[in-house]
Amino acid sequence: MQTILIIIGLLAIAAGVGYVLIKKGKIKDSDGDFIPDVVEDKVDEVKGKVQKKVKAVKTRVKNVKDEIEDVVEELEDVFQAIKGKVTKSKLNSLTKQQLVDAAKKDHGTDLDVSVKKSTLVNKVYSLYNKK
Repeated sequence: MQTILIIIGLLAIAAGVGYVLIKKGKIKDSDGDFIPDVVEDKVDEVKGKVQKKVKAVKTRVKNVKDEIEDVVEELEDVFQAIKGKVTKSKLNSLTKQQLVDAAKKDHGTDLDVSVKKSTLVNKVYSLYNKK
């Protein structure tokens, strides 16, 4: 409780000193609102920087959203390519990551991307032919 009173007292003293300095003309306050012009200028500067950053972040978020939509479309294309009778030639046309994603989506099986593509093709082909 005493800490809060001390803080309030210090703030009151600082406000009083600021008021006296503004009235004596030591601190410039051209609009007469008892807020020093230096503080108002700094606030305006920071406000402008924040608005620029917000705009930049919104642009980046929009770009990321567009990229995610593209990835989803590509994954849908991959799964459409696999539909029908799954053949090794269809599976060979896919990338390693697409093979792993297809195995995960359709069979709930986690495969390792670091193995050879031919091994992945054989594993995914055997998963589809077990149905």
